[in-house]
Amino acid sequence: VRASDLVPGGYEGGFKLWECAVDLLHELGARHRDGTLRASGASVLEAGCGAGLPSLLALQLGCRVAVLHDFNAEAHLDSLLTSQRRAEAAAVVEAAAPSSSPPLPPDGFDLILTSDTIYDAGAARRLWHLIASQLRRPVGLALVAAKSYYFGVGGSVAAFRTLVEEDGRFSCTSARVVEDGASNRREVLLIR
Repeated sequence: VRASDLVPGGYEGGFKLWECAVDLLHELGARHRDGTLRASGASVLEAGCGAGLPSLLALQLGCRVAVLHDFNAEAHLDSLLTSQRRAEAAAVVEAAAPSSSPPLPPDGFDLILTSDTIYDAGAARRLWHLIASQLRRPVGLALVAAKSYYFGVGGSVAAFRTLVEEDGRFSCTSARVVEDGASNRREVLLIR
């Protein structure tokens, strides 16, 4: 992919480790250290997983199962499974094909992770529908790491927050804000 990081309906960014995935890793680690993330035995869905590093960390922190979904499954599956074996995580990792929906448990997920997946309005709506339908209530937690605004493609944290607020069933707060002076402002949203 030379001219763009995105080709709608084709390449959705799965070959890159996006900076918001790193923000999500930091947030997961911080929540584990301060006790606000109960990973032991939890089920996790990572939407738009790319390399799947947040799911691997969740497994290392005690999650029992991780379901990973990405529109570019070929970009990550081999390296993900190799990394999972190296980490010796005693968990099941399932990966959904790019054209399918992820395998969904009937009672939802304890933890939903996603990063850089609200880059345009359509992607944000699809992601919100997935979170709203699959987050286990009332104990589930979703962490959405994103740039405050995606220049050129139109997605934004503000627009995604509006989707959550208009739904009315969930709360959405900023768990982490990253302003490093070298890149676009980024946030990790906490939805419950």
